[in-house]
Amino acid sequence: MSVEVVELPDTPLATGFSFVEGPRWHDGAVYVTHIFDDAVERVALDGSATRVAELPSSPISTSFTNDGTMLVCGMAGTIWRVTDGRATEWVDLAPLDDDDWGDLVVAEDDTVYVANQGFSYPTRMPSLEEWNSAIYRIGADGVPQRVADGFLYANGLAITPDGKWMGVAESFGHRLWRLPIRADGTLGERELVVEFDETHRPDGLCSDAEGALWTANATSREVVRCTLEGEITDRISTGDQLAIGCILGGADGLDLFVTTAPTANRAEAEQLRTSSIWQLRAEVPAGGRP
Repeated sequence: MSVEVVELPDTPLATGFSFVEGPRWHDGAVYVTHIFDDAVERVALDGSATRVAELPSSPISTSFTNDGTMLVCGMAGTIWRVTDGRATEWVDLAPLDDDDWGDLVVAEDDTVYVANQGFSYPTRMPSLEEWNSAIYRIGADGVPQRVADGFLYANGLAITPDGKWMGVAESFGHRLWRLPIRADGTLGERELVVEFDETHRPDGLCSDAEGALWTANATSREVVRCTLEGEITDRISTGDQLAIGCILGGADGLDLFVTTAPTANRAEAEQLRTSSIWQLRAEVPAGGRP
């Protein structure tokens, strides 16, 4: 069944960033990691942006605990707690793996899951046979535990609203997976949700109230909604822009926020500063985590 492709609005909610990633809806606003500026920005619904944290190195993702504390994962493996704009180190993941770290999601019980990318661009690019991207669980004690591995770049992570499934966007495998979340917080055997063609590299991920997954497909320049049974129900074209991240939010949970960028090259992105956040409407409200 063909799915109608929706275009982005004529103007973004906010723009002028070098590269914004990992959107999260919290306390009436969208929070994004401003990777090349080593910062986290809060973007209000009127489009105004406020810098809420500056980090010692590039942040890649954020999430919030139940008490409202912001956690920020740096690409080098530090997870910071941010309170009143002040960042303090919580966990150092670098000794576990010297490859880049990625998406972070906090479960309903404040269990933290974080993905290691399995490579460090551009210094270490393993062959597909050597690639071993992994997901770690971190409990209240701050001790990381590897709970899944063997991915070709585990990128976006999302937990369904019933808390039973972890969705994983596998960028270089061109696939979405779901893994059962066991009672002890570990993950079970993966199950394939959908496999895209090689032009698709799914990146950011979020869940809605029906448990379907929205994913930003960077290289195919689109955002798609996929049920856990593998049916594509919605497609949004991002034109000539890379689709980087997506999150549902707003007063009724039906606002879909999408982050885009013209390039992932740092020097070019810093010069252009046209990475943007877009606001659209969805039919199914937010659910799950993030």
